Amino acid sequence: MQADSVGGITPAVLATLKPGEKILAAHGLMLFKEPSIKVGRRTMRQLGVSMGTYMAMHSRGDAEENFFFAEFEGPGHVSFSRDKGGEVRVVPLPPGQTWHLREGHLICFDESIRYQPVVVAQWQVRDANGQVENRYLFADSLAGPGTLVFQAYGNILSFNLQPGETIRTSTEGFLAAQNTVGVQVQWQFAAQLGTGNYQVPVLHLTGPGQVMVHSGL
Repeated sequence: MQADSVGGITPAVLATLKPGEKILAAHGLMLFKEPSIKVGRRTMRQLGVSMGTYMAMHSRGDAEENFFFAEFEGPGHVSFSRDKGGEVRVVPLPPGQTWHLREGHLICFDESIRYQPVVVAQWQVRDANGQVENRYLFADSLAGPGTLVFQAYGNILSFNLQPGETIRTSTEGFLAAQNTVGVQVQWQFAAQLGTGNYQVPVLHLTGPGQVMVHSGL
């Protein structure tokens, strides 16, 4: 697949497919396609996701868009958009390299890429009534070889962490990380004007591997 980011404030992705070449995309993102492009769909089961994994993710509140993907087969052009502002990245994955991409940012990927939904991190919070609630950071796990296309909120900052090197980001700021990166939730005190101190969850990302955070929400 050849993929190009087009447009400015609200970018789109233009994919060029060779005869017989197939890509998968999150459903509902297609802007247009040429008549020569064939359209189908792939379920989680067809992608190798077990029923146990599927049900566990669903029970935790995973997004509906992850239950199946639209399939597009060339030759021709097809365009996608998440209809939001933010940087688009086209990332080639070599064989064996795996990325965990935050849920809700995936646009499309080659059919050669292996897909699994995963939970990158989880933590607990108390609601106004003192009840404990579980929170999850859902992600799409994508393993090469192939090309991966996704979109951030705002701009993307990339870091290449050495073994043992750690950076911290908010749970909202996390965008993607290689599966070699350790992800741990720690609580940090934060001052709030007029109400004293309170704790917020902070992600500690430890190398080796690449990490991406984004600037918007």
